[in-house]
Amino acid sequence: MITVGTDTYLSIDEADEIISSTHKDELSGKWLALPNQDKEVHLRNATYRIDCLHFSGYKHKPNQPLQFPRGMSTDIPLKVKLATAEEALAATDTELLRRISMRQQGITSITLGSASESYSSSVADSYNCPLLSQTAYSYLRQYMVGSAVIV
Repeated sequence: MITVGTDTYLSIDEADEIISSTHKDELSGKWLALPNQDKEVHLRNATYRIDCLHFSGYKHKPNQPLQFPRGMSTDIPLKVKLATAEEALAATDTELLRRISMRQQGITSITLGSASESYSSSVADSYNCPLLSQTAYSYLRQYMVGSAVIV
């Protein structure tokens, strides 16, 4: 069983709500059809991948297990919850996982029968995101070291 604030940034119910309201496609249907045990694994792993990033500032409590909340805030920001949901959802996309794996192995093209895919080396090289989801990474950028809000 997962515990918000200990090993995940959001509950299964929160993830279900976020994913069903932000995705109206087969991915959201696939997520909602998963058994809760699988959702727990994906949410826990998404949280762990997010916590591997370097965030600016400091944890709200030095001994808290997760990176958020931070600073004087006692709440987990909405964008962190959205990022967790996106990252967990991305882990259910087997095609995405296959493509990321190929890029990490340096594969720039693949042909299967009459179908082929090619990845430009600049795209493959620029995918240095430690997360599976670029959307999740975008949600978290404002909290990361070296990021700044431009007014």
